[in-house]
Amino acid sequence: MEKSDILVINARNQNLSVSQRHLAFGELVNRFYDAAYRWAYAVLQDKHQAQDAAQDAFVVAFQSLEQLRDPLAFAGWLRQIVISQAYRQVRDQSMDLSSLEAAPELPAYEPGPAAILEEAEMKEKVMTAVQALPEKEQIVTQLFYLNGYSQHEIARLLELPLTTVKKRLQYARHNLKGIMASMVDSFTPTAVPPEPVLAPVPVRKYR
Repeated sequence: MEKSDILVINARNQNLSVSQRHLAFGELVNRFYDAAYRWAYAVLQDKHQAQDAAQDAFVVAFQSLEQLRDPLAFAGWLRQIVISQAYRQVRDQSMDLSSLEAAPELPAYEPGPAAILEEAEMKEKVMTAVQALPEKEQIVTQLFYLNGYSQHEIARLLELPLTTVKKRLQYARHNLKGIMASMVDSFTPTAVPPEPVLAPVPVRKYR
């Protein structure tokens, strides 16, 4: 039987057929489903919700498999995704929708094509910058800025001291500024050369 790291490599190997990659990832699901369920149940304390969180986590894992730098770290990486999905369910359940239902209906804002394109380009640049961070900074940045977790939740999720989470976010902010600045510079158009000054055309005088 293949090792887990070999299965990860095969599951994201674009040289293999889709069915072969799905087969490899299916084996990973079989190996880690029980563990994923236990991780989710520890947060949710509900059988059906834990099953949903585990299943959602495997979908996210398959879609994000290219982001896993070390195939040997699959188990720990998957655990973070499972717990992230579990806490997302907790947040969804804790939302108070009564105030939203009582609010007056407002006309929906529909951005124009230019605004949609600009927003998509900005999101792509931000994601590119985040993925360029060191792995430890990348994880806390995604959880804090993209998934909306608090620093205390991240510390509990990753089993880290709160001071460590704060330091990683601080380093990430500093590194992101440099990465985004370099990206902006790379997209800055070169200066347009000044138009040549034409010498006046002499006027020939006729006698």
